[in-house]
Amino acid sequence: MDKTDVRYIKGVGPGNALLLEKIGIRSVEDMFAYLPFRMEDRRNYISARELTAVLPSDESFFVAGTVKKITGGKSPRRRARIVEITLEDKAGTGNIRLLAFQNRVKYILAVIEIGQEIAVYGKVELLAEGLTMSNFDFEVLKAGEKSLSFFRRVPVYRLTKGISIKRFRRWMWNALEKYSQSVEEFIPADTRKRLTLPSRPSAFRNSHFPDTPRALSEAYRRIKFEEFFIFECAVAYNRAQIKKTRKDLTYKLKKNLLTPWKESLPFDFTSGQKTAINDIFRDMLSPFPMNRLIQGDVGSGKTVVAAASAVLAKENGYQTAILAPTLPLAEQHFKTLSSLFRAGVVKTLLLTGGMKKEDRRLALEEISSGKADVVIGTHALFQEHVKFKKLSLVIIDEQQRFGVHQKAALSAKGSSPDILVLTATPIPRALSLALFGDLDRSEIRVLPPGRKKVETIQGSSQEAYGLIRKQIDKGFQAFVVYPCIEENETQEDYSAKAAYKYLSDEVFPDYRVTLLHGRMMPAAKSAAMEKFAAGKADILVSTTVIEVGVDIPRATFMLIENAQMYGLSTLHQLRGRIGRGGEKSCCFVTVAGADSLALERISCFLKSSDGFELAEKDLELRGAGQYFGSAQHGMMDISFNYNKALEEKFPDLSDIAVLNAAREEAFPLLEKDPALRNNRALKTRLMARFSEGFNLAKVS
Repeated sequence: MDKTDVRYIKGVGPGNALLLEKIGIRSVEDMFAYLPFRMEDRRNYISARELTAVLPSDESFFVAGTVKKITGGKSPRRRARIVEITLEDKAGTGNIRLLAFQNRVKYILAVIEIGQEIAVYGKVELLAEGLTMSNFDFEVLKAGEKSLSFFRRVPVYRLTKGISIKRFRRWMWNALEKYSQSVEEFIPADTRKRLTLPSRPSAFRNSHFPDTPRALSEAYRRIKFEEFFIFECAVAYNRAQIKKTRKDLTYKLKKNLLTPWKESLPFDFTSGQKTAINDIFRDMLSPFPMNRLIQGDVGSGKTVVAAASAVLAKENGYQTAILAPTLPLAEQHFKTLSSLFRAGVVKTLLLTGGMKKEDRRLALEEISSGKADVVIGTHALFQEHVKFKKLSLVIIDEQQRFGVHQKAALSAKGSSPDILVLTATPIPRALSLALFGDLDRSEIRVLPPGRKKVETIQGSSQEAYGLIRKQIDKGFQAFVVYPCIEENETQEDYSAKAAYKYLSDEVFPDYRVTLLHGRMMPAAKSAAMEKFAAGKADILVSTTVIEVGVDIPRATFMLIENAQMYGLSTLHQLRGRIGRGGEKSCCFVTVAGADSLALERISCFLKSSDGFELAEKDLELRGAGQYFGSAQHGMMDISFNYNKALEEKFPDLSDIAVLNAAREEAFPLLEKDPALRNNRALKTRLMARFSEGFNLAKVS
């Protein structure tokens, strides 16, 4: 790795280094990894005659020529400073008018002179005055000097104020010229040969200043593979560490609590639940810590499966901690589990940050004394003064919403506890294997009997309002979901706050409307949910904070406004909040300004209610990037620097194909060389990338 401070790149210096730090560039390697979001093809210039033939056009064009005339003055319409340059094209077929206004005028007059050869790039209009370019990039061409902005494919970067694109390109070129050959190669040579991957220095050079389109494509294939390979090596290492660890606590299947508890339930387990419970019990009875993922569709009964594992822990004298990402979900788990344990088999406790001081003190005493068998909470569970007497099982709901250090802090409260991860977001099979390779997996696909399919339809808001009135008049309740909280969060869409006022004042003045969103204080969130759950509100206006875990049996209608703004899995999760009481239910979506991809997504949502099927379709439509953009998994944040626009230029570089190739290389490598003694550079890279992550190997 080249950790040379970015200030030492020719032309940068201490002041510019501070500006670069604002966009995350601190070292030379950071510089190389800051990939362009777009490439502009400026290899060949076009003549005035050729331009006239292709206009009008939304494309930008490269024109080269000689400056014949420069005039300055003020624009009659804009009353602004203006400079007009007449440029004769290099082929001598005609002239181009270049117009610059206001702040650019002084700079252009100082740089451009009559008789100079210049290159310009921008959009061209055919006006009465002739071919005109009014917003353009330019460069004065000098003999013997290599241009980084013309006569090549030119990288375009997202930068911060104070850094011009031309200066940044020059810094990047200087960095590559001096430092690229010192970049450390850590992918094994046989892997590179087998997959015909370019070297790391070559990949960096061609990702910024490619020699050919193929060189650019290959550079991005290498960079993408590198990210996935590092990830898969970490997953493989993590799994190996877990399998080597022996847990301190042991279990026996006594059935003195399990059998009466099971018999007390008013329903039978589905086949999927039985299989998952058997998988979990087998793991818990083994001498090695469980590290299992339970994937289930919306309403498949994952909570009951988690409850069964908690009963086994209680039967052996141990405690269970259940970690939920949001307060509403923690409260929902507490309510559901309290109901499942109503026979008094297991004592359940809810620990939240907003508890009164005395209630909290008593709760902490029950946890430390072992009187509390199952402790449910959000981030409050991480706190140092929360001490368990005998924690043996940690259940993490929606693990991608927690960082590894948070999960580690909870796991450290026990001695090599079993880890059970629940997710209500079905993940495509190929991705599940690659993303969660350190976890054993169980799937629950069968829904409990009695759950009716939710009707899903598309229409206008006014149509939905009429249907909402009918449902409320029958004694039921409705959700109305908006994509944002504040009006200024998007330019065109209603916010939840604005909608709440509009709906309560104008549309439903005779009904009880309440509001819930993620920025409300915990007490206010709880009050809003309790009000709705108790039937004291008819309509809940919300953002996607209700996406997971909210269970309101009387809610039979959901209106999702601007559904084109959501992914398929989010839409499916939202739909899962209704129809939980056995009544016929309806999910109604409105769509505005959707592109073809969004329309196809909505079409799939209207046709299918199978979460696993929708997950596969979402992968097909949006690619694997949706699972990586900001998601956390295990020891790392996965966030790639490459841009989707570039990906679309190279559709052959499928995320899934590259991810699977990385997995197929990483796992055998770690099996042969588990300590990476023969792959020192890779080991150094892993340790540097994930810092103390490998000390947290038992936390998936």
